[in-house]
Amino acid sequence: MIRILYSLVFYLAIPLVLLRVYWRSRKEPRYKKDLRQRFGFCPRLVGDNWVWVHAVSAGESIAAVPLIKELLAAGRQVVVTSMTPTGREQIERLLGDQVTSCYAPYDMPDAVMRFLRRSRPQALVIIDTELWPNMLHYAHRQGIKILLVNARLSARSAAGYGRIKAVSQAMLQAIDVVAAQSQEQGDRFVELGLVPERLQVTGSIKFDASQPSDLAQRAAEFRRILGRRLIIVAGSTHPGEEQMLLDAVRPLMQSQPDILLVLAPRHHYRAEQVERLCQTMGLVTVRRSANLNCSPQTQVYLLDTMGELGYLYPIADITFVGGSLVPVGGHNPMEPASHGKPVIMGQHLRNIQDIADRFIANGGLLRVESSTALASSLASLCQGAAQRQRLGAAALQTMAENRGALKLTLRLIDGQLGA
Repeated sequence: MIRILYSLVFYLAIPLVLLRVYWRSRKEPRYKKDLRQRFGFCPRLVGDNWVWVHAVSAGESIAAVPLIKELLAAGRQVVVTSMTPTGREQIERLLGDQVTSCYAPYDMPDAVMRFLRRSRPQALVIIDTELWPNMLHYAHRQGIKILLVNARLSARSAAGYGRIKAVSQAMLQAIDVVAAQSQEQGDRFVELGLVPERLQVTGSIKFDASQPSDLAQRAAEFRRILGRRLIIVAGSTHPGEEQMLLDAVRPLMQSQPDILLVLAPRHHYRAEQVERLCQTMGLVTVRRSANLNCSPQTQVYLLDTMGELGYLYPIADITFVGGSLVPVGGHNPMEPASHGKPVIMGQHLRNIQDIADRFIANGGLLRVESSTALASSLASLCQGAAQRQRLGAAALQTMAENRGALKLTLRLIDGQLGA
């Protein structure tokens, strides 16, 4: 009954949902593309060996790539769904036509059932924690194996699901396996109604991420563009963070003019806003989309393109990972860490708390509590090559110590599919 009421509310809210799509498309026209897919009109898939991988957005899509590559290598066909254009674009950029990529259906009975009729997957693999009542209900009803992998559930999210306990319990009872990032997070799923025998603790597959084959070549290109400077790469920044970073770095540039700050806003449509902020502060700024090399006078390099941040981390001396100085919850520090780079993050880490704790415990991540602490940490690292090397080595060691989740996850998927 609760799911039926939920579905009714969703149908009634469709005009608002479409209005939101229209509003988002004014800044990001990509949101209007393939709108029919959101109502279940995905491409008709041929064959009976399909695995449906759902990765809500860009971060989850990138995390899913090594897993998807292994599924493809095992002879399976894969359809990947996302909720956002950035998530879909990452899949298409990294996997091309090896997979079928489309938008996930809105969580309405007819849209979900239409998607399932057209795709006919054997299994649904959900990355991280993206739970939709109708998606899970109808997939389970059709006998599709459902796995929630790389699963995480913060105390805050668990409390939210706890307020709709009946819905949460029904969703979790439809899932065949939950592969949790940690025992603590796995226990939260059990408390909400997951059958304990269906819980497996695998760790995070993000520790098993592989490097792109063109990494060395593309990183060298950026080295040529940026020059031999002391490079601070600030990735996935959000409103408010750029101001704090610029306030922290600008005084350092006066005593160390070779410092170059690379700003990579999480959402590229904000590039003009960030550029205006830099110019207002009197900082010489070059945008990546302008295809210009940095001169010795360039102080800020604004990365306003998709899919290139990973090529800048290898040439960084210091890195900052955003969504952490403001209450977003923090983005993934593993990409810079995998290159042995010192990582700074703010205090808002709820989305990656378990991962961040592992880096902090090993001395591979500097957590700062304020803009003042950020400025102090950057000043110390800019002047201390030995400290940078020590932090980077600790970050790399943390990565090495936590690999292995990918193999465990693949075994669980094979077990469900009878491979």
